Amino acid sequence: MTRLTCTWWGRSRYATIAIVCAASLGFGALSGCGERVSSHGHVINESEINKLAIGVTTRADIIEMLGQPSFSGAFDKQTLYYSSQIMRQPVAQVKETQERLVYILRLDENNVLNTIDLINKDDGLNVAHIDAETPTPGDTFGVTEQIFSNLQRRQSAE
Repeated sequence: MTRLTCTWWGRSRYATIAIVCAASLGFGALSGCGERVSSHGHVINESEINKLAIGVTTRADIIEMLGQPSFSGAFDKQTLYYSSQIMRQPVAQVKETQERLVYILRLDENNVLNTIDLINKDDGLNVAHIDAETPTPGDTFGVTEQIFSNLQRRQSAE
């Protein structure tokens, strides 16, 4: 007859191991339940902006100091955009923008820095989302209407 040794509050060794494993998994799962913060794009600090001299700094200097821009102007090639965004996602909620900065660097015809503008999250455009659906042909047909319309298409194709 085998005898299980009592270890912790009168429980067997296997029960103790199972409780410790379950507690470890529980604490591990709870530690993952935290707010997530992520940053995207070019994070430009104030000292880097202070190095840019209007009327002196060229496009090549800007790219060397700050890297490739996030995007350039589609129609105005003399404009460089450096965008950064910090997103926050609270537990069991939707991501939200905590901070957004867009540096707009405009160059003159000689590719020399002309102006520096800054747009933040509050300057952005608010887009209203509409929950309505766009009707498409066939989405209101019943089963019999769909069968007959398919037969009619087949006959007209032949």
